[in-house]
Amino acid sequence: MQALSGFDIACHDLMGKATGRPLHKLLGGARRDRVRAYASTLFRPTCDATRRACDFYLERGFTAVKFGWGVFGQDRKRDIALVAAAREALGPEVILLVDPGWMVDRSARDAIDLCRAIEPYDVFWLEDFLHPECYDGYAKVKAAGVKTRIAAGEQEATGWGFRELILRGGIDVVQPDLSRCGGFTQARRIAWEAEYAGIDVCPHAWLTDLLTAASLHFNAVLPRALFLEYNVSKNPMIREIIKNPVRMDADGFIPVPQGPGLGIEVDEVAVRRFSTYPK
Repeated sequence: MQALSGFDIACHDLMGKATGRPLHKLLGGARRDRVRAYASTLFRPTCDATRRACDFYLERGFTAVKFGWGVFGQDRKRDIALVAAAREALGPEVILLVDPGWMVDRSARDAIDLCRAIEPYDVFWLEDFLHPECYDGYAKVKAAGVKTRIAAGEQEATGWGFRELILRGGIDVVQPDLSRCGGFTQARRIAWEAEYAGIDVCPHAWLTDLLTAASLHFNAVLPRALFLEYNVSKNPMIREIIKNPVRMDADGFIPVPQGPGLGIEVDEVAVRRFSTYPK
């Protein structure tokens, strides 16, 4: 399915380039020309390091930050302290999101306790905290009446798979990854399922600027767009395989590309450099 996703994205890009139109016009027309970005990063091992990270992202202009994985899930008291430190450093106006990591051995009851423990820190959503196929577990967490939004779906694929997650899991936000779910073809079906269920869609986009650009076009056509996930790690491949990487405005929003297709130009030399194993 991930290979098919790549073909699907490439075919949509080709259609846009062949017709001279940006991809969001082929998807039905843009409702917005820029999307609010959140800095997507790993949890730091200490509260002080977490505060310094928050200061760094605030200086760069982000108005939303997501911490995930890293050391989270190893020690419950430290987990809560890290969330508290992030909220303290970001202040009350900046959005805080948390991804506890689904590979942690966590029960639905554990997740309920976690949700309630972080509620005082005004977390916008708690993401993918159970195994991707643990639909009934998500339903138990939702039925417990937790106040924090539940987001999931980065590992899910196809409209049928997301329908199962939405109906059985009872989540609040679906997170299709265009490079995993089946590309734009399936993402449109997923958006319809979410709209029918009355929940939000926010694409998962933890890879290169190629996926960032695709996710911007998808966000542009959604009835309601929450965020654009922006990978802030220092891996050079993220930005360098694109000759015209996306840029964030000073107020924390990223413009939707307006060129034909995805509106980006792949650097073939960089792609070959990053895909060649050392001899």
